[in-house]
Amino acid sequence: MFKRILTAIIGIPIAVFIVTRGGWLFMAAVMLLAVTGWREFARMAASRGHDIYILTSALPVFLMQAAAGFARPDLLLPILTVATLGILFEGLFRHCQYGETDWPAHTSLSTCALLYTGLLFAHVILLREYPGAGISVLGLPFARGEAAVWMVLLGTWASDTFAYFFGMAFGKHKFCSVSPKKSMEGAVAGFVWSFAITAAMAHCWLGATAAAACLLGLTVAFCAPVGDLVESILKRSFKIKDSGNFFPGHGGVLDRMDSLLFAAPAAYYVMKFLGV
Repeated sequence: MFKRILTAIIGIPIAVFIVTRGGWLFMAAVMLLAVTGWREFARMAASRGHDIYILTSALPVFLMQAAAGFARPDLLLPILTVATLGILFEGLFRHCQYGETDWPAHTSLSTCALLYTGLLFAHVILLREYPGAGISVLGLPFARGEAAVWMVLLGTWASDTFAYFFGMAFGKHKFCSVSPKKSMEGAVAGFVWSFAITAAMAHCWLGATAAAACLLGLTVAFCAPVGDLVESILKRSFKIKDSGNFFPGHGGVLDRMDSLLFAAPAAYYVMKFLGV
């Protein structure tokens, strides 16, 4: 518990500073998280005897964050395409040269690591760099992308926090076999509060219409717990309790960022589609 509290005391001000500053600092921070997340994925896979290719999987993760940070989302698809071809070629080479037998598992897991930690983390940067007029909140200036990031962060935080506390207090019905400790009551509470906070911020901060704000609220409220469950089934598949220890007392990058990795890309595209 002491480690958890200390990590929060140190980490929260650092996170606020990084999100507020944006730019190079934010890109570097997300790049670090993405590469660390890839390493966690690779170590979990290695614990079950699977190789994740470094050159054709890890390097593109780095390149995707750079493309997003330099405002070149048009490069994400070319990077992903070349990386996918590279993974398949490397798998073929390893099979022919070294007699690697588990070709399907190694190539598919390498591709999954690339998508999960590369493509999804890149959208966190794209969300922070979201174009549009700046806004004022309580007299303080905010870039539009910064406000969008806070909207998603607080929405996912509400999902996790209210689901946990309501589940502890009132939970009686199991929610999902993937995560036996989660309850239906907690899931409903997390969804409702995540929706309310996200929709309120979208309307009051970003100036979204009521319909657009509600759609954004539903998007974050749905995607946040799904991201959490996906990471849970990933760890269960590899028989791992925590993905790592990047955040002392809280687990690894994938443990802490799982909800955000689903909510941020979804919110980004909903905002683009609605013109928020």
